[in-house]
Amino acid sequence: MSMPLWLKRDYRAVSYTLASCVLGVIFMRLFVYFVALPSDTYGQSLAANALFALPTQLLFFLAIPFCIYKFLGERTVRQTLEYSSCGKFKPFYLFALPLGFVVFVLTLGVSSAWTALLKQTGYTVNSSTPDMPSNFVFGFFIAEVMMTAILPAVCEEFCMRGGLLSTAQNTFKTIGCVLLCGVAFGLFHQNIRQVFYTSLFGALAAYLTIKTKSLYPAMLTHFGNNFCSVFFDYASNYNWAFGGGFYAFINSTSVWALVLVFLAAGVIGVALVVAMLYFREKRVIRNKLEVLKDAAFDATNKRVIIMGEFDPERVSELEMEKEVYGRDYERERFKPSARDIMIIVALGVVTLCTTVFTYVWGFFY
Repeated sequence: MSMPLWLKRDYRAVSYTLASCVLGVIFMRLFVYFVALPSDTYGQSLAANALFALPTQLLFFLAIPFCIYKFLGERTVRQTLEYSSCGKFKPFYLFALPLGFVVFVLTLGVSSAWTALLKQTGYTVNSSTPDMPSNFVFGFFIAEVMMTAILPAVCEEFCMRGGLLSTAQNTFKTIGCVLLCGVAFGLFHQNIRQVFYTSLFGALAAYLTIKTKSLYPAMLTHFGNNFCSVFFDYASNYNWAFGGGFYAFINSTSVWALVLVFLAAGVIGVALVVAMLYFREKRVIRNKLEVLKDAAFDATNKRVIIMGEFDPERVSELEMEKEVYGRDYERERFKPSARDIMIIVALGVVTLCTTVFTYVWGFFY
């Protein structure tokens, strides 16, 4: 089955968007590396990070992808946002904020295990971040939250779980999309220390986006996870009453107690995801019932007939495809040609090579 022209355009748009991300990261790391700004103090280190983070996030992950999706996809601004799963915000999406904390706790375990495994292979972990100032500086804290939590949550999710996932769903089912987005997000970081746990997070974020049909839960989870990283670093360094002993507790707890903590966090995480999906399903069922009040039923073909002019987009919005088209309805899948995905494959090879490069030489880190 040949792909429709609009889907070919979307695959090209995704290819160019990923190129913006991958090549943008490489360009900015080279730029910051050769500019060699002074980073002897914590403030100077933040300034160097800002030189990398602001253009990378706002330009290569957000502005350029938005323009590509809009102009190459021939969409309006609203259609571009909807294509990237940025529709109306629902209150139950806020369950994703505590989910972010759960993900942070689980990430500590996963990243620690991954780092330990890397060390066993001879990898050397280097940290060049200067110590924080002796006195708390609110401006530094806000700058860290902005660069570490807010910008990645918005820009990276828009790029990686927005148009990429929307297009992939035309070809892959849920499991395929989750795996694709997970691997892509892990390699996208181009850092051997981050590739494993970011792949797992990318898969979770893709699952949330698919099941809620919205980018906001993934954004909030991403923000919650990254914010916790910044907050507990500051809380530990300045011995805050709330959170100041978090890392000390983790470091002083026995291995088996930590296993129980991580298992409990996993159970809580599953419960939060189930709660989000439950409240979403209640809303979907309520909307369906409102439509069914004025609908007719075709007993011969066992399907619902909605009154008024037929609107496929409305049927999709109501998630009534099986009711309207029949119980055997299955979303049509399209197989892209090698030409459609050759740029995506090439970028995957590039990110794999740069990730291996960071393992062997540790360049840029």
